[in-house]
Amino acid sequence: MLKLSEIRQLHIELTTRCNARCPMCMRNYRGSDFNSGYPLCELSLADFKHIVTPELLAQLIQPDAPVNGRVPTIFGFRGITFNGNLGDFASARDALEIVEYIAKHNVPVHINTNGSLRSTEWWCRLALPGVTVGFALDGLADTHRLYRQDTDWHRIIEHAQALIRAGGRAVWRFVPFDHNRHQEQSCRQMAQDLGFVDFENIYDGRDNGPVYTRTGKFSHTIGPTQPGEAAPIEALIENHVTWYDAKTFRSHKDVQNLSMDCLHKKNQEIYIAADGSVYPCCYLGFYPQTMSHPGNKELAPMVKENNALEYSLEHCLAWFESIEQAWNHSSIAEGRPYQCVNTCGKPTAVVATS
Repeated sequence: MLKLSEIRQLHIELTTRCNARCPMCMRNYRGSDFNSGYPLCELSLADFKHIVTPELLAQLIQPDAPVNGRVPTIFGFRGITFNGNLGDFASARDALEIVEYIAKHNVPVHINTNGSLRSTEWWCRLALPGVTVGFALDGLADTHRLYRQDTDWHRIIEHAQALIRAGGRAVWRFVPFDHNRHQEQSCRQMAQDLGFVDFENIYDGRDNGPVYTRTGKFSHTIGPTQPGEAAPIEALIENHVTWYDAKTFRSHKDVQNLSMDCLHKKNQEIYIAADGSVYPCCYLGFYPQTMSHPGNKELAPMVKENNALEYSLEHCLAWFESIEQAWNHSSIAEGRPYQCVNTCGKPTAVVATS
């Protein structure tokens, strides 16, 4: 795995708090209030400065250093990305001040957010050199609310316009669902008319299914109607947790013919969670000590002294070697990390023989 001196990108989740209630998010279950073990926490400006020092920031804008004899060119982005596994950037108390601190060091910043919180003045202050803000806008006002529950489409547009008018860079981020695909061209045209610098389709595996209120009452469906979709939320949550814990789930895939095309290595990136804990990537960063999540039972014993508020960042990277060693197992059942296989497992090329 990478050494600290080789890191060129940081992926950071400032907070596990969020105003939204997206039904496929791990911080709830299908829109109902359900915490599967994540802590409510966030990084303050003081915490951030403790971990992300001026020396580390200077490293992020250095020319790429060779890794294993080659210079990575994946994605071409160097700097810091704020994107949540669980929380939204704008929910963090010191989010703006943290970005201002980074901008003073000329490090590029990319923010992904639902954009519904704060004031227009707050968003204007994010119009800083090198800062790009991606706003989650999944359709127009009538369809956006079906997935981005508890956010306000009109406020998001207002905030994006404030940022743009102040000279900032905004990107329209659109997740296509069955209920909003017909609006994509209208959204693209609106993005262009309002001055967004780009329009992104986000294909990240979000699925269909029932959506519930905070108290567990059936609300509506994302995608095609399915039999039994209005089942009691308690039964669905029980199945949800059991599914995560099932041995068959963690050992269903034969991985003998897979190799690990590791994003952490390719991107020269580490992930820092909202409690200061450090992981190779966001896929492994779902609080393995506390949270019901695929592969966490396998991952938890490997994680050692990884909180950068308690240990040096270099010390926090040491446990990554356990991940790479675990790749040598021939199956998930024997200990090859599920998330590594599911995210970065690539078929090994088979050489034909005659």
